[in-house]
Amino acid sequence: MSHSGTSRHRLAWLSLFVFCANGCNSPLFLAQSPDVGEFEKLVEEESETKFVGDLAAPWGDRWLKVEGVVLTTQLNETGSNPPPSPLLDQLKKEMQTHEVRGSREALASKDTAMAMVGGYIPPGAQKGDTFDLQVSVPPRSRTESLRGGWVMPGRMRQVMIIDKSLHSGNVAAIGQGEVLVDALFDTSGDEVNEQRGRVIGGGVVMQPRQFGLGIFDEHSSVRTSAMIGSAINERFHHFDRGEQAGVAKPLRDNQVELALHHRYKHNFDRYKFVVLNIAVGETPAERAARLLKLDRMLHEPITAQRAAIRLEAIGQDAVPILRKGAASADPEISFYAAEALAYLDEPSAAEPLYEAASNERAFRWRAMTALAVMEQPAAQDALVKLLDSPSAETRYGAFRALRVSDPSDPLVSGQVLGKSFGYHTIGTKADPVIHFAKSRRPEIVVFGQDQRIDPPAFLFAGKEIMIKAVDREKLKVSSFKPGKETESVFCSPTVDDLVHAIVELGGGYQEVLMALQSAKSGGYLDARVEVGALPSPTRSYHREDGAAESESRYHVTNQIPAMFEDKLDKERSDQATDDLLDDPNIEAPVRTEEGWFARMKSWF
Repeated sequence: MSHSGTSRHRLAWLSLFVFCANGCNSPLFLAQSPDVGEFEKLVEEESETKFVGDLAAPWGDRWLKVEGVVLTTQLNETGSNPPPSPLLDQLKKEMQTHEVRGSREALASKDTAMAMVGGYIPPGAQKGDTFDLQVSVPPRSRTESLRGGWVMPGRMRQVMIIDKSLHSGNVAAIGQGEVLVDALFDTSGDEVNEQRGRVIGGGVVMQPRQFGLGIFDEHSSVRTSAMIGSAINERFHHFDRGEQAGVAKPLRDNQVELALHHRYKHNFDRYKFVVLNIAVGETPAERAARLLKLDRMLHEPITAQRAAIRLEAIGQDAVPILRKGAASADPEISFYAAEALAYLDEPSAAEPLYEAASNERAFRWRAMTALAVMEQPAAQDALVKLLDSPSAETRYGAFRALRVSDPSDPLVSGQVLGKSFGYHTIGTKADPVIHFAKSRRPEIVVFGQDQRIDPPAFLFAGKEIMIKAVDREKLKVSSFKPGKETESVFCSPTVDDLVHAIVELGGGYQEVLMALQSAKSGGYLDARVEVGALPSPTRSYHREDGAAESESRYHVTNQIPAMFEDKLDKERSDQATDDLLDDPNIEAPVRTEEGWFARMKSWF
């Protein structure tokens, strides 16, 4: 067999699991899997088409890690004067840039501390987008705690080691904001949790992240670049300065720049896989024949996900086939087809996606992400129904999806308290839950109106605010600050009034969190208090094969869409930085013998 024939054979087999929206472990790799020959033939026939992914590989498609050194202020005698070091020299330059007065005195104060700050900018990010920051004290620092601290504005860059030398890029982001120490979320008592924390949404992107396709050397030509651009632009358009334009812009013979289509803003990986599955140079007759093959593949669970992605890449011509798939009795087939329909903004996707989010934890996050991108009333109705789920993570996931879909919707718009965090009250038929976010945006969502607190003997909201009962229907909230007179306000024993009273006395997000966690642990609050109820990355969908087994041998693992991913809780070295692939001027990628799939193995 020729080298090209060998590669084509590998393409057919590997594409069964690589061409998935979020990755999967294919049962075709199990020796005992049934009907392997039939599916192999079907996949080989369908893979005879040339796709974008056969000709090019993506660049700029990974999370970009950025880092910096900052001054943390407003500490309560828990900081330290940093010893001489390269980090201190860097911090002094940073303070000069921001024209900090009295920098020497500021550094010497125990109310300040030098800290390292880092975060991850997602692919496709635009200038002004925000992301979460990780804050920690340097090794051998004498700083005892960052609790209550405020990160002063600091510049953040990509830092890389090239030829054993440290190199940093241009300023990619600015970071600042309130530090929430890890001890607020992890009550194990580990002292390290006082010396590190996060600033939710504290990073601001300063430069848009470019991304696109690098054409393989053996295919590099102006003609190929133009063909790829034309195929992609036939499928995807966006508005550029008020005019409709294609998302692909061929730059030269080995480079195509892409713009992010708005419908995939919160699921970049899916956009990437759909683009890579767009056919190049396909005639109408060839497409019609391929649609018939994809129809058959969609109705087989082991090829359904791949078929759905390929159908989504075709666009509107594939809608009738996907509608049939969404109506399938098989929950896996129904979900994959409905997910593809959602990104085509088809209203028939809403109901099966609601069922998937309600009944299958492995598909829940992808289902709610897909519902969020739809512009159909049926999708919003499905998300509103999910607000009544008994699952706290489903309720909060639906809330986040609704805010992404339309932040001005009165149901989820809420209010901003103390100019520092969002506060929302949502009516629900399920048991009451109070949820505190750990990522993207500091926000409290109270599911269940008029929640009460049994008047406590006393509770603390941080070191300076105390809550105590006056009688059964009144609470006294007092603030004790050094050098100032005690301030007090009175409120009813409801969660809503207590939160507003704490904010009135100068408390913020962490003070409210500490007060309600204490009320719950003391038995004064019936509602569940949840923090960061987001998905586990290890969830799998287990596909039943008809055998009498306690657990199916067929399973599909699902990565988390960016809308719900907490990158700081899920740092992975193989996805942390873009290294040099974020540069559109790199040389065209060289394909190995295994093909472009080998370049993507870390994604799975």
